[in-house]
Amino acid sequence: MTQRKHSQPLKLTRAIGLATALTATPLWAAELVVDISDKTSQRPLGETLITITSRDNQQWQIQTNEQGRARIEALDPGLYEVTVSRVGYIGARLPSVRLVDDKATPVSLTLATSTKQVEEIVVVGNSIGGDWLSSAGASTRDREALRSSAGSGSDVLRALDGMPGLFSDGEFSSYTVRGSGPRDNLILVDGVPFERVVHFSDSFGELADAQDGGRYSVFAPNTVAQADFQPGGWSSAYGGRAGSLLQLDVANGNPETPSYTARLDIAGLEIGYDGPSRVLDNTSVLFSARQLNFGRLFETVGLDDIGEPEVTDVIFKTHTEFANGDEFNVLAIYAPESFSRDTDNVLASDEDDPGNYEDVELVEQESDNTLLVATYRKLLGQSAQLTNKIYYRHFSEDSQVGEAYPEQVALDSSASDVPRRFPIITARQDDTEFGWRLDFSYDNSLGRFSAGTRLSQSDLTLERFIDGPWNRYEYDTDSFRPNPEQQYVVLTGAGVDTNFSADALQYAAYFDQELSLGIFDVRAGLRYEGDEFTEQSGVSPRLALSWPLSDSASVSATLGRYLQMPRLDDFASNTNSTTLDYEIIDQVSLGLNYQLSEQWALFVEPYYQQLNDLVVQTDAVTQSYNNLGEGTSWGVDTAITRQFGNGWSASVAYSYNEAALKDSPNSAEYDADYSRPHSFSVGGVWEINQRWKLSGRWKWASGRPYGEYIVHDNVLGDGQPLRYSRETLTNNTERFDDYGSINVRLDYRRMLGGTQVIAFIDIINLLGEENPSDIDFNERTGEVLTEEGNLLPLIGLRFEW
Repeated sequence: MTQRKHSQPLKLTRAIGLATALTATPLWAAELVVDISDKTSQRPLGETLITITSRDNQQWQIQTNEQGRARIEALDPGLYEVTVSRVGYIGARLPSVRLVDDKATPVSLTLATSTKQVEEIVVVGNSIGGDWLSSAGASTRDREALRSSAGSGSDVLRALDGMPGLFSDGEFSSYTVRGSGPRDNLILVDGVPFERVVHFSDSFGELADAQDGGRYSVFAPNTVAQADFQPGGWSSAYGGRAGSLLQLDVANGNPETPSYTARLDIAGLEIGYDGPSRVLDNTSVLFSARQLNFGRLFETVGLDDIGEPEVTDVIFKTHTEFANGDEFNVLAIYAPESFSRDTDNVLASDEDDPGNYEDVELVEQESDNTLLVATYRKLLGQSAQLTNKIYYRHFSEDSQVGEAYPEQVALDSSASDVPRRFPIITARQDDTEFGWRLDFSYDNSLGRFSAGTRLSQSDLTLERFIDGPWNRYEYDTDSFRPNPEQQYVVLTGAGVDTNFSADALQYAAYFDQELSLGIFDVRAGLRYEGDEFTEQSGVSPRLALSWPLSDSASVSATLGRYLQMPRLDDFASNTNSTTLDYEIIDQVSLGLNYQLSEQWALFVEPYYQQLNDLVVQTDAVTQSYNNLGEGTSWGVDTAITRQFGNGWSASVAYSYNEAALKDSPNSAEYDADYSRPHSFSVGGVWEINQRWKLSGRWKWASGRPYGEYIVHDNVLGDGQPLRYSRETLTNNTERFDDYGSINVRLDYRRMLGGTQVIAFIDIINLLGEENPSDIDFNERTGEVLTEEGNLLPLIGLRFEW
């Protein structure tokens, strides 16, 4: 029988409210099911005290049973605060848990053993500093924060905005960290590396799309249970990329009661199921499918010239929990995409100045993206845990790019009359990987020991061909030209054509030992990794320490080496005879977490990175690369956060970064492409009442760097079509204007019969700031164009029943 009791002392009004709740079951009753386990051993924690507090301050308390579970029934639907406490463990508080009519809401929490005088960790929105043996800026965002973050457009990666050290400009579904680029970030989905987490990341559309990481995440809102982010200092269990670590956990289905969802907005439709499998015992299912055509959205906001991107995202996950505590998960992601930009889009690019066509590029691109993961976690003895993951990943893409010549016909000509050259470049990529990941951990006499292996077999084919010489009118001073006086470059088969095929093994092994030395908590680890693509291998030592300064302050330090494998498309395109090697990044950080008061906390973390053997593209025309680059990145991340309470939360974050690179030891130093010396943001959430929630974020940052350039006219000579060119003279010596953006989101929820209706409006770039980050050059007029800032409103309806 469910136990329910109130804490002492309680005011008379609270006691009366509790008595009423006990004696009268609501017409539409809600349930809360809480599962508590040890964070390290994953064993259930019985006799853990759970306290549930309603928004009108009614309170319930109950203890978990031997299986670590507590069930509270007959609650009114609405928002509750849930706190968890147990002797010897760091407590947890979830300030905003929503219970839904006639549904059981599951909540799963893991508690860490208390080695310091810390009373509580808040699990909500933007939680900072929860992992002692990591970067002090390690942050967590939960499911509700991810799906309702202002300016995210319900996109998971955009919802990370505001985390310490992380910057997202909102235009792309990607982010940069401490001066590194979007492609330097390590992203794991349910513990498996999944680089293709965004759509159009390798499109032959706008060049900036490929450079900046794509525009749309493959994850529909509400499919990710938690995002854990580390700007540095992660353990030896993780490798391959060195910019940051992001772990996305796809949500498990509700094992208690089923829910069905449908979401409609201007871009398309999404449907989903979250509940028991109805086929297998102790098995839950999460299913989500959406189909989005962003062409409709672009037409609505007057961006007809962009083209028509279409995406389909299907996510299916099963979770089975056995009586002995073992777990088995299966995850499947299928995310195909297509993008077309035709002559009609080209003709629409002159809307501000008829006949002045800003973009004449033609594109046809289709790709398939698949991930399958099977995970079995076995509990052994009193503290040991063995996890096996087997996965299959496949990505294929076919792309064609060309250009139209609308200036050769009259203004009122139809699209069919416009001359064009298509395709000019044709590319095909096929990338298949089978992998196995094993992790084992147990408690020994020193502390917690962890070890594991990583094995994967990759089969990669990359083909790219050009149909003949193609004049390009943007180039660097040192770009290859047969005649140095020639003021444009010519792409030919010698620099473009690629026919690369390889079948190679990638491997790694690691160990970590955690221990306590007096007041210090220590984690020491070592990682060994290598691959048959580069035929290289290396060792990466890692060290993390943490110690308390007082009851309210603690310090953490990290030191480690991180090896970054060259991108395989760079490896395949390289015309240089030198084989590309690993990039080497050595990092050190020292962080302070200080609890200013019960709800306010301060975080400060200075860091330094030494960058060696960086991959450098020496010539974009001939596609040659080497490993002669080097550089440094240093700075400080800070944040002040107000934990959720009394209906609101807030955060203020500031980062300073100096990232400077050299293409060779003897060359000139320049600012890294994604360096922003200053970035600042302030945001908050206001839970107006049970139905309304308002969130917003203002961001400001230094502009990105670019090189000084000169524009040449009539570069083809008299008697030829008039063309201008832009020659870049220096490397990142200038900067664009400062970045600024205000994002606002309003959510409304109402129960209609047995259906929850959730309406939202998410306004990205409320003031329509321009925020240039790339140079847009018109070779027909010689103009350097500034993309107009656009307010982007996203309006949608979600139905849950």
